[in-house]
Amino acid sequence: MWSALASAARRATARRLPKDFSSSSELVPSALGSVRNFYFPRKMWLPWRVRIVRQRQAACRQKRHIWPRRKDPEEAPIFGAKLDGKQLSFRDKELRVSMKKLLDYARIIKNKQIHDAVDWVESMARMKSEPILKLLRKAMKDCGEKRRMDLARVYVFDAQPQRGFYVKSLRKHSRGHYGVMKSPRNMFMIRVRERPLEEYFHRIYIYNKVPRGLASDMRLALQQNRVSSQMQKEWSPYLCASSRMFHRKELKWLDATRQFDYYDARRTWIQRYKGSLMRADTEA
Repeated sequence: MWSALASAARRATARRLPKDFSSSSELVPSALGSVRNFYFPRKMWLPWRVRIVRQRQAACRQKRHIWPRRKDPEEAPIFGAKLDGKQLSFRDKELRVSMKKLLDYARIIKNKQIHDAVDWVESMARMKSEPILKLLRKAMKDCGEKRRMDLARVYVFDAQPQRGFYVKSLRKHSRGHYGVMKSPRNMFMIRVRERPLEEYFHRIYIYNKVPRGLASDMRLALQQNRVSSQMQKEWSPYLCASSRMFHRKELKWLDATRQFDYYDARRTWIQRYKGSLMRADTEA
């Protein structure tokens, strides 16, 4: 009985199949029915291949830079010292979060603009992220209102969890037994730094690593017609991945043909940036 039903089903399937299919196994691949975890290790991801890939990534990062062709002693250096007196530390104690989760938060927010760090932690939608969000917002408020820093140039250059102590408590089990529960009380510290204008110019305009929050705000302002259409041309180096790619290609071509003066472009950019800050203060 079962063999007759199976043969009838095969004949019906063969009538429905196109002529270019020789069997039903070509129609439905076996991989479609397999369930696989999202995070799975790569095959043959050996240490020597990891080293080659990381060297290639470092070479690509180095290739994005454009350096001045002449060194002007009167101009400010491109990168300022990290311990230049413009960094602040914020720490929160007795967090009921494990060191492993705090290390995840530190990896996420490190080397990011402070607005982007808040957006990244908020997008995780975790209950345990509230202390981290509270610490980041406290740092933003202190830097903006008390220290009068430019929040667009404030970056989290260091984030590290610090091991605290454990609080022991009793938990009642069945049959008169008790267990000892240990709850962590760890610490989390972030260090923020306001980048100099010269370093910020190189990061945004030359290296072209634009904060995601800044780029999304620009696109939203253009979409809602809150700015003129001329700003689309002025904001083209920052708007989206495609416009940033064409901007870097144009800079590379100008530099290769000796038409790009690094210091002149930096002075113009800083002057316009300061004018925008003054206009924002007067309009506020």
